[in-house]
Amino acid sequence: MPDAGRRDAACSITLTDGAATRTREAAPVDLAPVQELHRRCSLGSRALRYHAGKSGLSPAEWRQLSSPERGTTLVTTPAERTDHIIAMTNVMRTDQQGVGELAILVEDAWQARGLGTALAEHAAAVARREGHHTLSATVAATNKPMLHVLQKLDATAVDATGPVLDLRIPL
Repeated sequence: MPDAGRRDAACSITLTDGAATRTREAAPVDLAPVQELHRRCSLGSRALRYHAGKSGLSPAEWRQLSSPERGTTLVTTPAERTDHIIAMTNVMRTDQQGVGELAILVEDAWQARGLGTALAEHAAAVARREGHHTLSATVAATNKPMLHVLQKLDATAVDATGPVLDLRIPL
């Protein structure tokens, strides 16, 4: 089970198959490995994360995501290969006081192993630590794995009328 720990501390996550990972806050220098993560993800995975087939992040987008003023971006690596990013988790501030926005991208080869669930739980702890009372997530109605992860966090749909669902997770 991950813990929020100190802001600069890494979080160890052991997956359902026993694989060990480390999750830490992203730094500006992580752009290149994050770009590699995007290249290893299928078009389908990127489309579910971004609601489009985005191939990567621009330097300006990465500056925003890795800026502590905008929120917290976490990167996850295998425990033994800390230069190889396999997932990115965002807990970003919104214009609503106390509401953070959650998004997760997990490399295809690391999906269906419990990583997404563990990262969502860790993100909730990070959001609580940062003073949020709610996380929001915008999820494609076809993204069954992410919907399953968010159900475990007691997410409820605020808007479930279209192809994209607006969910809220109480913290």
